[in-house]
Parts: sequence; C-alpha cells; structure tokens
Amino acid sequence: MHPYATTVPQPAATRPEAPPGTPVLPVRTRPGPAIQDTSLMLGYHDTAPADARATLRLTLKTWQLPGLIDLAESITTELVTNAIAVSRDKAPPGTEPRPVILRLTVQPGAGELCIRVWDPDPTAPPSGQLPPGDDEESGRGLFIVNALSSRWGWHPGPNGGKFVWSALSLDVQPPPD
Repeated sequence: MHPYATTVPQPAATRPEAPPGTPVLPVRTRPGPAIQDTSLMLGYHDTAPADARATLRLTLKTWQLPGLIDLAESITTELVTNAIAVSRDKAPPGTEPRPVILRLTVQPGAGELCIRVWDPDPTAPPSGQLPPGDDEESGRGLFIVNALSSRWGWHPGPNGGKFVWSALSLDVQPPPD
C-alpha cells in the first residue's frame, strides 16, 4: 500500500445482544478505586450558600459520609460566601457577577473529602492576618476554614480565577448526641 493512501474502515465489531450493525462503544477504564465527584454552579444570589449546603448534605448522605456534614457545611458556607463576595467585587460596572463553582470530591485512597470553590479573582486569598475584632461583622471566614479543616489552600483555576479548597479526613467522627 502507498504510504499516503488512506485505509478503508473496517466494520465495527458488534455486541452479541445488539442488533447486527450496532457498533461497540469504546470502554474507558482507569485502574484504582472510583472517584466520587460532584459540582454545582452557583449564582451570586444570597441563597447560594444555602443551595451549596443542601447539595453538600445530599451528596454526603448519598456517599454514606453523614459524619462529615456539620463540619463540611460550615466550611462550605464560608468558602461560598467569600467566593460570592469576590465575584460581586470583581464584576465590571454594569455587568452581572460571574457564577461560582462548588466541587466536592472523595478519592478513597486519599482518605479525604475535598471541598473546592472557584471564584473569578486569580489573586491568593488573604493569609497571615490577625483575626477581626469582636465588633467586626465579617472577616472570619478563612479563620473558620483553617480551624475546621485537616488542611486548606488555594490554586489557580485552569481558565483564570482560583479554587480555594479545604480537606476533611474521612475518619472524622460525628459529634456525640
């Protein structure tokens, strides 16, 4: 055959239970345990933290991780509230703020629930600051995230902005009743 000649496509193999002529779909597999992953796009509305908590509760119940709900709700509330504020602040005049994204992931080998929230500002969240005074109405969010998380941090988003994340060990026990 000439090196620049095209090959004639061969008919695809079929599944035994499928009607003749039905192509076999390729199967993608990855070695290792399955990753549990869900995400939610949230508008800049005041209901965004409540919507994020509702999704988190349902997801953790589905993943059979109810012992993490209370801590994860507090962290999620703070991260989403901060992201919404950043989105509002960074919106050009006359435009609507961009939505934020909540992403929940469990990788069984890592033994952690990872809560990530994207916002449109690529700059690092503030760190090394003193806690706000008792009379201040805001500014405690990342102190709360730090106190409740196994670890937390941030990284740039793939298309701009940043993800602020928090990890919780899957070994966290629910508080006693």
